[in-house]
Amino acid sequence: MPDIQYIGENLLPRQIGHFAIVLSFVAALLAAIAYFISTQKSNKNPENTEGVNSWRRIGRWSFGVHGVSVLTVIGMMFYVMINKRFEYFYAHSHVDNDLAFQYVFAAFWEGQEGSFLLWMFWHVGLGGLLILRAKEWESPVLSVLAMIQVFLSSMILGLHVGFGEHIIKWGSNPILLLREANDAPIFAQADYLEKIASSAKGLNVLLQNYWMTIHPPTLFLGFASTSIPFCFAIAGLWTKKYTEWLRPAMPYALFSGAILGTGILMGGAWAYEALSFNGYWAWDPVENMSLVPWIVLVAGIHTHLITKATGHSLRATFVFYILTFMLTVYSTFLTRSGVLGETSVHAFSEIGLEWQLVFFQLYFFGISLYFLVKNYKKIPTPTTEEAISSKEFWMFIGSLVLVLSVVLITFTTSIPVYNKIIDYFGFQKSHLSPPVDVVMHYNKTQLWIAVFMGLLSGGAQFLRFKEHNFDKHKVLYFKHLGVSVLISAGLTGLAMLWIDATAWQYVLMLFAGMFVAVSNLDYIVSVMRKNILGAGSAFSHLGFGVLIIGILASGLNKRWISHNRFAMEGMVNFTEEQFGKNIFLMKGKPMYMNGYEVIYESDTAYGLRRDFTLNYKQKSKDLKTTIDSFTVHPHVLYAKKTGKIASTNPETRHFGTYDIFSYIASLPPEEQDPEEAMKSEEKLVYKPLNLNINEPFIPKNDSIRTPEYAVKVEGLDMNPKHPKYVAEDKDVAVGVKLVFTKGKDTIYRAEPMVLLRDQNIYQLPSTINDLGIRAKVDISLFERLFMPEKGLIYKDYVFKQGEALQIGKNKITLMAVNPNPQMKNFKLEKGDLAFSADLDVDTEGPLNYKASPAYVIRGSQPMPIRDDVSELGLHFVISKVEPQTGSIHIKIAENSNKDLKVPILIAESAPRTDFIVLEATVNPGINLVWLGCILMLTGLSMAMIFRIRK
Repeated sequence: MPDIQYIGENLLPRQIGHFAIVLSFVAALLAAIAYFISTQKSNKNPENTEGVNSWRRIGRWSFGVHGVSVLTVIGMMFYVMINKRFEYFYAHSHVDNDLAFQYVFAAFWEGQEGSFLLWMFWHVGLGGLLILRAKEWESPVLSVLAMIQVFLSSMILGLHVGFGEHIIKWGSNPILLLREANDAPIFAQADYLEKIASSAKGLNVLLQNYWMTIHPPTLFLGFASTSIPFCFAIAGLWTKKYTEWLRPAMPYALFSGAILGTGILMGGAWAYEALSFNGYWAWDPVENMSLVPWIVLVAGIHTHLITKATGHSLRATFVFYILTFMLTVYSTFLTRSGVLGETSVHAFSEIGLEWQLVFFQLYFFGISLYFLVKNYKKIPTPTTEEAISSKEFWMFIGSLVLVLSVVLITFTTSIPVYNKIIDYFGFQKSHLSPPVDVVMHYNKTQLWIAVFMGLLSGGAQFLRFKEHNFDKHKVLYFKHLGVSVLISAGLTGLAMLWIDATAWQYVLMLFAGMFVAVSNLDYIVSVMRKNILGAGSAFSHLGFGVLIIGILASGLNKRWISHNRFAMEGMVNFTEEQFGKNIFLMKGKPMYMNGYEVIYESDTAYGLRRDFTLNYKQKSKDLKTTIDSFTVHPHVLYAKKTGKIASTNPETRHFGTYDIFSYIASLPPEEQDPEEAMKSEEKLVYKPLNLNINEPFIPKNDSIRTPEYAVKVEGLDMNPKHPKYVAEDKDVAVGVKLVFTKGKDTIYRAEPMVLLRDQNIYQLPSTINDLGIRAKVDISLFERLFMPEKGLIYKDYVFKQGEALQIGKNKITLMAVNPNPQMKNFKLEKGDLAFSADLDVDTEGPLNYKASPAYVIRGSQPMPIRDDVSELGLHFVISKVEPQTGSIHIKIAENSNKDLKVPILIAESAPRTDFIVLEATVNPGINLVWLGCILMLTGLSMAMIFRIRK
């Protein structure tokens, strides 16, 4: 095929991006090598400062070039995404013309390549900080960090290595052109760009949420920060400075614990606020593998503190920090290799990077193992054992328990990996099955770990490091311990009046939470009140206790309030479970449910989103008094391509001691799936009617009557509103205002509409649910309204502003000359001169109408733009302007067809579309979960600040 000169492509971002990707890889590799040589020279001859410093300078410049290159790649990607350059594969895959600007950032890290770049971006920032602050640790630490960047940079190289059929893909290039990534016939056309915008995939509607904008960057900063304690640990082994690295590494470890915990907390808040499973944690594999590195990191921080205070647990600190990073890389493999595709909704799909990720893990595992084995016996260890009564002994035991928690979580999460491995070797019969009830599986093991950690954290707080004379202090220790136990037991008893902890295991867990909270609060008040900043660990442990109480309160006391079997029996076809959790709501009809009266008031469509307005009234026991009232707005999101419901998103109303969670469990089938709506529509039999609209209020004998109801046209609406209609430029839409009458006094209004968009005509019906009637507008209305040109006879009238002319039965007034006209079917261009004549049309009846014919001068060419009042059959065109007299000549024509009728279609026995199925729960104590997490992370942050100052 000859070279094609494609029209409209912008190749500069591709050229700059490709160059920056390669440069980032090469610069990271050079930085790693330069820092490696600098470290080796320092190890061999510390006095050779000239050689050490010269290679260090090369490392600095190389890492700086690497950082600029990473920022350049990110900049090019944002450029093509913000400007919707769909010739680029990444832009075509993650944005579309409808995507709001704030979600472009979410779309950037939706894809694997963008998330790798986000990870690299944070490493660049942390590396820059280390260059400024690490001093003598700069070379060994940056050498390891730069090597991590080499591997991450390789993930976006996009090289294809090999010959013939043996091609190895090395990385996935994020700045590829769409025609480079796909082979399709459309790319044989030079103007393909004009035809692909509509096929852009856009951001998954499930991810179009503000949490997606802030949660991933925070979480990835947490992941990136785990590299720094790892780099310090390797540097300590490499340089044989086995204890000196502990001091500079501690603030980074505490920062990593705080920021990674914040990212996990944000994920939990996102799940609770915006997702439908009515909780903050689901033990999803991806959730697990973000939690696991954090738990090991916390264990490492504890052994780090032990080592700083006593010299014990140094080997464990090395192991834990190395393991933290390795588990971060392993979690990356699990979520990005496609291995969890069937067990997690959060996992990325496979893009061919799985073997690179395996090599990434093996490389750093090999380096870590090499340094640990080589230096293991040389790592200093105190000759005296820790006393059982010492703080360090129980802190180490606690760290081991945390590791046990990690082993249990990782084992179950890794079952798909195990199955893949044995499949490779042909042992399919040895498959392991994941637990059927995932939540119960994890809860029954992690409960005992929480109990043990709670009792341990409370009991060990008043112990002292290097305790070899416990007898001297045991009276004071047991005094604090005894008081804490008694107060905790009393609080546990009181809490059981609130928390439904019927099983003894839950009572023990509740006591453990109370105990750790009370004992650490005692420690803060009695010991650390004059040095609050140094009480970071006590605040974290206090938060852990509050978290345990919150988990029990929100889990055991959750109750469904959305049930009223008596009212719904025989009306709906619910299962036993649904009768206990769901309630059927008809629009505008109040329903009582477990202490609340709830009304489904309305729903409104905004593009792909549909909001529901539900009003709650909390009632007194006798149902006569309203104690409180509030409104919630749960919503559903529709998939752009299929029109089906993509997700149902709750709204949570927050109160002091509880939340009320409201979630749309179901909608009418027609509202969930266009295919179901089509099937329902095909079953209806429509009767055509032609209703006269010359008189807006027609006499009774002009109404169309049936034995059940009467219908008449009240008028036409040229700016119609419909629950499923969102206006766009160049739309031509007409709504028909219908009035249905049943009996003498019951009146129903409906406004079906017909829409012309992009040369396609759409009918949007309205359903009168109480009558079982569905009404549509026949598309022939367009011909009757907008194609009467041949029969029009225009007469010229002269208007001045504020002047009114009586024309037939209508009084027409020129209200104003508008220099900024809003024309529905005409788009102004730069350089156009335009104005409109805003007319008020007063009929003999109660209705008034507006018209705004416009006059546009483009270049030297005048273009009058007609406007109509179709209901009255009036057409207005500006023919002449007299600036010297302030007069405007307007030609006015009336339809030659004086008997214009509106064609509508009416079907009876239409299914109801005005109901929802609601699921609502009361979640007591949920704020204790958030408070506990915040206290834990605040404690880590306090400890970080304290260590930096110290």
